[in-house]
Parts: sequence; C-alpha cells; structure tokens
Amino acid sequence: MLDLGPEAVDSLEVERLRRILAAKEPASSLLGFSSDVLLERLGVLVRELTGETEEGAAKTGRLRLTVAGLLLVGREDVLKQQLPGHEAIYLHMKSDTEYDRRVDSARPLLAILEQFTQAIEPYNRIYTLKQGLFHFEIPDFPEEVCREALLNAFVHRDYGVSGPVYVRHFPDRLEISNPGGFFGDVNPQNILGHEPVSRNRLLAESLQKTRMVERAGMGVKRMFHILLSYGKEPPGYESGPDFVRLTLRSGRVESAPGDREESGIDENFARFVVNRHQEGRELTLHDLLVFSFLKRNREIDLSEAERILQRSENEAREALSSMVLRGLLEPFGQKRGRVYRLSKTVYNQLRKSVSYSLFRRAEAAFAETAIMGYLEEQSGPEEKRFITNEIVRTLLRVSPAQAGYLLSSLVKKKRLVLRGWGRAARYYKSSRLSAF
Repeated sequence: MLDLGPEAVDSLEVERLRRILAAKEPASSLLGFSSDVLLERLGVLVRELTGETEEGAAKTGRLRLTVAGLLLVGREDVLKQQLPGHEAIYLHMKSDTEYDRRVDSARPLLAILEQFTQAIEPYNRIYTLKQGLFHFEIPDFPEEVCREALLNAFVHRDYGVSGPVYVRHFPDRLEISNPGGFFGDVNPQNILGHEPVSRNRLLAESLQKTRMVERAGMGVKRMFHILLSYGKEPPGYESGPDFVRLTLRSGRVESAPGDREESGIDENFARFVVNRHQEGRELTLHDLLVFSFLKRNREIDLSEAERILQRSENEAREALSSMVLRGLLEPFGQKRGRVYRLSKTVYNQLRKSVSYSLFRRAEAAFAETAIMGYLEEQSGPEEKRFITNEIVRTLLRVSPAQAGYLLSSLVKKKRLVLRGWGRAARYYKSSRLSAF
C-alpha cells in the first residue's frame, strides 16, 4: 500500500476510465457514483480502518491509493517517482534492426493503451472479406486482441525488474514483450489450459471491473479464438527467466515492388467460419485449434490433440469425439492407433486451405485431381510440365508405394504418360485425353 491519497489521482485519467466503462457497459451502476466512490468500488482507493466503535462497527479512516490505482489513474509525476521502472516503448520497425517511429510513454496504463492504439492504427491494414451481401473487415491486428495483449503485458510484468514494456511493430507481425518471466508454473505449453494466476492480482481485478480485459482466464483464449477465426496464425509465446514475448502475426506476405500483395489471411477458412456462425453452428476454440493443425497435417491423434489443446487426455478425447459427432472429423483405426482426419464434407469445403491432400481408397479421386491440378498450375509449355513420385509424396503426404499406385492409375486411364525409368521416371499430361 502506498502512502498516497486521492490527491495523487489524475482527474483526467478518472474521466478516461469513466468513458471506457460507459462504452463497455453503458448500464453499469458504477457510472452513477462520485469519483472517490467509483475508485473505491474498483479497488483503486482503499479506506484505511482506524479501529472499532463501542458498538463494534469499524471506524473509517482516510482513503489510500493502491499500486494498481496509481498505475491506472495516478498523476504522471507521482507515477514516475513511485514506480520508476514503469515505462512502455512503441517502435514501428522498417526492418529487423531499424525503426522509423518511436513513442515513449510513462503515463498511466489507460493513456498508454490509447497512445499505442493510435500509433498502430495508421499501419494496421484492413482486408475486406466479401460474403454474399455482407462485407467483413479483417485487420492485420484486431484491436481487441492488441488491447488484451498489451494490458496482459502490464498486468503480468514484474515491476521489481527494471525495463520497459516493448511493442515492436513489424510489417508482418507485432511483438509485445515485458520484463519478468511467466508467474508461477505458467509456460507457453500450458498457457491455454492453466488456471488463471497473476503477479499483480489487484490490477487484474480492477481492469476486469472496468471491462478492459476479459474475465479471469478468458483473455488469452479470446485472442486465440479471434485470430484463428480470421484464418490467421495463433498467438506465439516465448519466455525466459526475465522476459515474456508475445508475437501476433498479420499473415501478410510482403511482395516485391509492383507485385500484388497477398491478403495475409486464409480467406477460404474465414468464409467457412462465417458460414458456420450464420448457420448457428459456431466453432469452439478447440475446433479451431484442431482445424489449424489439420490444415497442415493429414491427421491428428489423441496425444497431439492433448498438446495443441493443452488439456488432459480425457478432455482431448471428448473434444475430438464432439467434432466427430458434429460431422467435422472422421476417426480411423482402433484404440491406441486411432487417428482423426477432416470429414469428407469439411475437406471439400476447406480444400483451398489445406496444404496436403487426403489419400485413401475412397478418396483416390481427390488425389488424382490434385496431381492433374499440379500439372495445370506449372508454368511453361505443356510438354515440359511433369510430375514425379517424389513430388506426389510431398504434395499428398503419402508413401512411395501410394504415390506409385496413383501415378500408375492415371497412366492406365491415359491421363498421364510415363517417360523414363527408376529415379528418372517423369509423368507428363497425356495429349490423348478421352472426353469420357
């Protein structure tokens, strides 16, 4: 507890807090209170008890400002004096080693949040996803994700360690780092499934009461859900004894001058998520995490599901079983050898999103289509476009024998022509394709 009272409170910051609370929850009863009562209800000011009356009721003393209160609504000069390690720096990076804009701030947290939001905004490109009559705007870095990430850095930082919170804004990513490692036994491998813990509990509670951050344990999950729903990469965490770094990726691929820049999102997957939402069949965070894995991998087993969901074996099994019941996944194999793959219906909807092709007898047609599509997409004269067993193995994630079977089938159907033998064997598109 600090030896400071309401005189250390900045009235402008109190009004900023009121505006934020009014925007988040217009009907909040807190808005009707005077400033001192509002701050007391939020835990920013604490009334010092001086003893008891003859009737046993507690006597009340003066209001004292908490450290959390100083960080939220304290005067900047008092904040610098009492917490000299409190600082944040925003850098807009031209490259990995150079920046072209810098914003330094030691103001209260809500003011810093507003400053940095304004700093990010001019560079935060918007992609418009067209879905029928509706248009959905998908920013490089969604504001609510940035807000949650930045406030988490302040809530969980170690104020006993000197050093600023850094926000480094690269063309393709946003890196937010704070002094002090993870608190307790939280780490990047369990952050989604761990019960909420906080190094600065009162600050976290005050921000939750103002609706600035999600309720305990939900903020990180919310960030994952939003980014995955937009077809982006999930947040990436790195940590050490004295730092935590969070990376948010825009997904954009920087192009050469004059070339068309890629949108940076998996548009096909984002449409899939929107369609499910419009149909009243929203995808859970577990669904999105499994889909994110299966977009790059042919199948998932129980142990891998435990790892990516950060849940127990039973919880991971329940999540996979739920996806099977809803027609999202199909199980293969028995007991310990069981794996799960995208259902045929979902695979057909997400074919443009996955970086592999399914292969089993019932779906050989999809594999054959992928092979012929690969030949079509190659540049150059048709007589110089070819595919090999090795390319098919990489393209479809199948064994050499399976690749050979597929290629032989296409030769028999006169869709491909084989030239060469052994390692030099190449398959070309046949010029005698039948219309039937």
